[in-house]
Amino acid sequence: MNDHPTRSPRGGSALPARLAPVILAILLAACSSGTGGTPTPSGSAGSTPAPTATPGASGAIGHSTEPTALILRAEQAGGFVAPGFLVTRTPQFSLYGDGAVIYQLPVDPNAPAALGPPALGRAQMNGEQMDALLTFALNAGRLADAKPLYVNPFVADAPSTVFTVATDLVTKTVEAQALGLAADPASPDAPVLTALGRLWDLLSNFGDQVRRGNASDAGTYQPRAYRGILREGQALEQGIDWPWTDLSSDDFVASGDFGFRTAVLTPAQAMVLSSTPQGGLFDMQIVGPDRVPYTIALRPLLPDEKT
Repeated sequence: MNDHPTRSPRGGSALPARLAPVILAILLAACSSGTGGTPTPSGSAGSTPAPTATPGASGAIGHSTEPTALILRAEQAGGFVAPGFLVTRTPQFSLYGDGAVIYQLPVDPNAPAALGPPALGRAQMNGEQMDALLTFALNAGRLADAKPLYVNPFVADAPSTVFTVATDLVTKTVEAQALGLAADPASPDAPVLTALGRLWDLLSNFGDQVRRGNASDAGTYQPRAYRGILREGQALEQGIDWPWTDLSSDDFVASGDFGFRTAVLTPAQAMVLSSTPQGGLFDMQIVGPDRVPYTIALRPLLPDEKT
């Protein structure tokens, strides 16, 4: 990221009057009546389609405008799943300083078994749409006053839901373990956890907001690079021969929590394994040039990620 990013103007807690219709649009699209600004789960009855926001930046909430600057993210981490799944998982929602959004597309339940994680969509938000969403996330979504960590002692091995926000007003990460599962309704944290759960539903189903006109559809995300994850496998009866002449097994260097060997692959190198690797690939069997059996997986790199 640039050490001196351009920033939009700072604003106070009161929003400009001309932003009110945009805030209302987000609330109408994401909230049920009578919940006081709490998002309704995707597909809930009674939700009202929202009009498209008026273009133009209000500057109500200052933030970096750099295209690689992460402003808001929602993702899941951990859980009792295979390490190979963990290292290919991508965030469900990421918003960047220039208004670009990268979000997971829904999986067709009737489609054949996927070769990789869900594909990623791309959308574009204008300044007022960003302000509306950030205001909603910080206030109704409770990110502004949420604690860094919420422990759920009633559920083991469930993933944590992690929110990251970086604005002039608030910069923090909030992690909620097993969000929405077996929560104690009598806990003093219950109102915040409920708000975080509904914010998660809004962001993890962001395609609904695109369809409602709260962001412009920009097609499928085309990664500039991929992380290739290589690990030694068992003896193979089936497996493709090493397909690259410009990439060797020595280019993969041990890194990360699991000690997997990784390398950065270009889109052309990724497409050697699949013609449509946009969302990444689960483990594939491959035989190295040294005839050692490996598995290789791919994860697309997002604009804020280098390796």
